Amino acid sequence: MKIIITEKQLEKLIGEKIKCKCGHSWVKEKNDKHPYLCHMCGWDSKTGKKNLEELLKFWNKKLKED
Repeated sequence: MKIIITEKQLEKLIGEKIKCKCGHSWVKEKNDKHPYLCHMCGWDSKTGKKNLEELLKFWNKKLKED
C-alpha cells in the first residue's frame, strides 16, 4: 500500500523546509541556533542579510568535528 502526502503534510512531519536564494535548501532543525542561516552562502532567510560571522563559526566547528 502506498501513502501519498502533500509537501505541506511532509513539512509538518519532518519540519519546515527552508530554501535560500542561492538555491540551497534544508529542513529547519529544532536545536539549531541559527535555523534560517544558509551554511553554503551565509544568507539568513529570516533577517534578509548575510551573516558571515555565524557561517564561519559553523564551518570552524564542523571542521573540528571531522
